Amino acid sequence: MSEPYQQYINGEWVDSSGDTFTSRSPATGDTLGTFQRGTETEVDRAVAAAETAFEEWRSLSRITRAEYLWDIYHELRDRHEELGEIVTRECGKELSEGKADVTEAWHMVEWAAGDARHPEGDVVPSEIPEKDAYMRRKPRGVTACITPWNFPVAIPFWQMAVTLVEGNTVVWKPAEQTPLCGQVIAEMFDDAGVPDGVFNLVQGHGDAGAALVDDDRVRTVLFTGSAEVGHQIAAETAADSGKRAACEMGGKNAVVITDEADLDIAVHAAVMSSFKTTGQRCVSSERLVVHTDVYEEFKDRFVEVADRVAVGDPLDEDTFMGPLIEADHVEKVTSYNDLARTEGVDVLVDRAELPDEEIPRRPRGRPLGRAVCLRGRPRRTAAVHPRGGVRSPRRSARVRG
Repeated sequence: MSEPYQQYINGEWVDSSGDTFTSRSPATGDTLGTFQRGTETEVDRAVAAAETAFEEWRSLSRITRAEYLWDIYHELRDRHEELGEIVTRECGKELSEGKADVTEAWHMVEWAAGDARHPEGDVVPSEIPEKDAYMRRKPRGVTACITPWNFPVAIPFWQMAVTLVEGNTVVWKPAEQTPLCGQVIAEMFDDAGVPDGVFNLVQGHGDAGAALVDDDRVRTVLFTGSAEVGHQIAAETAADSGKRAACEMGGKNAVVITDEADLDIAVHAAVMSSFKTTGQRCVSSERLVVHTDVYEEFKDRFVEVADRVAVGDPLDEDTFMGPLIEADHVEKVTSYNDLARTEGVDVLVDRAELPDEEIPRRPRGRPLGRAVCLRGRPRRTAAVHPRGGVRSPRRSARVRG
């Protein structure tokens, strides 16, 4: 397709009334594509199309609905290498993670489509012999799917595959940082011949997502992203007794190392949790809580590995940690590292600034190295994280670097 890329509404590629925005590689700054920005007008059109398509879509059997997804499943598998590289170029996580993102997507489609062959429901014994009580699952209607940039292929299918098999229709707004991944997925739905209006794509920013949440015709909102936005969505949908929301948000995750832990496993798991996806996962560890009996050995081994974490071009197979997604993230991380020093934290590894030969060119969202900090007595915590700040000793320490 030619640029700027359009919206996908009611089975057609259509122009939007907004301006355009650009996707750039966070590792190199290279332009990956120009996209039309969806507005409330496009959201209204997409929701209307999904609402119109709902009755016919729900009338099909789960098996028939699932048949459309099998074509997408095979395309995800057949294009594994290509799509993995697109993920890596656009969101910056290293190549094996980009490929794993695609693998997870086809696993989800396979599970959802396969589950269509397993009807679900319950017959419940009644206290009245002449009556039967049963539970039957029914689709709810138009579903808004709002997904993040850090798993730009996997998470959309977490949300959309089951939603569609169960007979709902979808309006999807992918993250504005990864619109190319959204474009590729929409093309898959188009190629699969999914009926008009069942799947709709609106590319855009937060205002498009807000318009989706606010629309009275949307019966369910599925959201993965920040806690701040998730809480707003939950509060807004709670005011409508007929609307439901499922919000998956970031957490304050801790890895707890007990005195009986296998330290080979513990160090490996802590490094993977702290630095993979450059710490930009909702399940990334932000604190390491270590038992005093193993504290010194764990600290020494963890610091040794953290100091050797390879930061670089995410397309290089030797890279362990790629760039942060955008400049705002770099500024935030830098501010936390500065705060750690201001508060007198014991910095065990300071590799936040890396020499040019160790990293790719990066006019935007440049890679940042590692920092490991310790605050408080050993019996309390040692913590590391590539995207956090330092807390008081009683709450634990966490560092991003």
